Amino acid sequence: MAQSAYGTLGWMCRPPFRPFVSVALVLGALSASVGAEAVVAEPSASAAAVPVVNANPTPAFAPDAPDPDIVLSGGVFYGFATGTVWGNQIGIITTTNANPSVGWHTLSGKPYGSSAFNAIPPAPWEQVNTQTSPGVYQFNGTWIMFYDAFDQAVGHYCISVATSSAVTGPYIDGSAGPLVCQASFGGSIDPQPFVDPITGTPYLIWKTNDGSSSVASSIWSQPISSNGVTLAGSPTLIFTVNQNAYPWQTTSDDPSIAYAGGSYYLFFSGGNYLSNYYPTGYVVCAGPSGPCDPNEPADPILNTSGGSGGGMVFTDGSGSWWISYQTWASPNCTNYGCGGARNLYVSPISLPAVSSGQSPPTPNLPVDRIAGGDAIGTAIAVSQAEFPSGSAKAVVLARSDFFSDALAGGPLAAAVEGPLLITPGAAQSNALDSRVLAEILRVLPSGGTVYVLGGDLALAAAIDGQLHFLGYKEVREAGADEYATAVDIAGVMGNPSTVFEATGLSFQDALSAVPAAIARRGAILLTDGNVQAPETAFYLFTHPTDTRYAIGGSFAAAGADPTATAVFGQDLYGTSAAVASTFFPRASVFGAATGLDFPDALGGGVFMGTLGGPMLMVEPTLPVPANIDSYLLGDPQAQRGFVFGGSLAVDDGVAMAL
Repeated sequence: MAQSAYGTLGWMCRPPFRPFVSVALVLGALSASVGAEAVVAEPSASAAAVPVVNANPTPAFAPDAPDPDIVLSGGVFYGFATGTVWGNQIGIITTTNANPSVGWHTLSGKPYGSSAFNAIPPAPWEQVNTQTSPGVYQFNGTWIMFYDAFDQAVGHYCISVATSSAVTGPYIDGSAGPLVCQASFGGSIDPQPFVDPITGTPYLIWKTNDGSSSVASSIWSQPISSNGVTLAGSPTLIFTVNQNAYPWQTTSDDPSIAYAGGSYYLFFSGGNYLSNYYPTGYVVCAGPSGPCDPNEPADPILNTSGGSGGGMVFTDGSGSWWISYQTWASPNCTNYGCGGARNLYVSPISLPAVSSGQSPPTPNLPVDRIAGGDAIGTAIAVSQAEFPSGSAKAVVLARSDFFSDALAGGPLAAAVEGPLLITPGAAQSNALDSRVLAEILRVLPSGGTVYVLGGDLALAAAIDGQLHFLGYKEVREAGADEYATAVDIAGVMGNPSTVFEATGLSFQDALSAVPAAIARRGAILLTDGNVQAPETAFYLFTHPTDTRYAIGGSFAAAGADPTATAVFGQDLYGTSAAVASTFFPRASVFGAATGLDFPDALGGGVFMGTLGGPMLMVEPTLPVPANIDSYLLGDPQAQRGFVFGGSLAVDDGVAMAL
């Protein structure tokens, strides 16, 4: 629970705290109504070591810094807090000290200018200066911040999300509405991401009731989807406070999960944040989705004068655990009306240390299927998994009935930060597929650029007119044939210094090459089987210093360019495994698609390249090709997989085996 102090910017706060809600009266109502919004987890008993906090007597950061969330990046700690005058909306502080309890200062080094956002409000649906309770993590190279803000249309605090390429921001929220907002439970607040170290699956943890409802405060969990931003599946209710049994459990503010010593600890704050009694306690859960044992093994583990809640647990560079929390600077002034401030404290907590060399138990790797009703639908599903609404910088559009343009366009899509979508070729239709049109409208703001690959014989000229009418800038990238189009695409990308060559007579080698080319910031050029295409030959002649990889053996690209570094296996599956081993020897994610047809994997190759993992070719049914199996068994970092296409393309048995 948080209240924001903005000085001259004005006061904004959540509705008044309700410390004496009768849990016995509301549990029945909660149980009766929860079915429409969630899957309910029944609690079960757990056992774990009782953590002990050695409370630090000195603030880590004396200015106001409520709801602190701390992350470690590159040996530097960064703290995110509900906004104050030094960093409005959400503020960022930092310390380079290996001991996270000392050395903190604002990101700007000044008593102002340290906001995480570059817009006020960050999203148009949010009321200005109501942003609180940040929860930050890094996912596949992107920094992602969940937070809550007041939605005037709903009348409650709701959860939103913003992203940044750097931990220091600026964080950009392009949402048109909340990510989570359970109005029937009094709103959704205090989000905190948690990545399960056993499975590698990220989850979002949050609480319901912003203080405006008589419904008991509860904690929820939901998996985060493969883009690290949106949510997958349904929310699960994992814990509800029980004030009758445990009087300190008046609320469940700022929940966070830690995995230590084989146990999942769920920490949260009770009491009243506008008082001296705002303790932190915990329960033990079977996993990120519960169930959680309602019978806590100890009284609150942290309770100091001025309160000691609103924080979270984290590890330092050596794997030791710490807990951050807020405490009113004076126990005689526990609100902003009297000039109070909540200082940041950081204290050691006795959880089993996490060793940097310690390997977690072998996981049963989660494999998610991304699929539509057909190949066009699958490409749209990939786009929706990767890009929230309005977040694409551009769109790349290729024909669905032939593979070459789309394969060469894969690295272009990654370079322009947009999805690769496919639509019927000119011989099949003179207009965009209606689903593709809807996806472009969803993902790309008006005025954005759509790159149309291939000439009028590939995609009908009328498509350009459709796009122009809708307010988009259409750019045709076309050559006399597929080889010339690939060269043209390389030029649009700025003629990268790394080139991947693959045969244009079949699709499998190039499918495997797309993620590698994206990872190496390279272009894909096509050969005419084991003979060099004239357009490709001329391009290579005019770029003699380029690093060149030939994907496929002597009967494919390696035969066309014997001077390139050849990467291949004995068959298409062996080549796929060779590409994965060469360019992704320690990938945390992998993708898989059928090696018998091309459309399902077109958008998936871009998706995997963006995530930093390979695209593996498999059969539609078991067994998994031996080369692919050997690669996966030899990758100790693999944590998650994706299968592209429906069960007719790759059946469930293959997905389970992966």
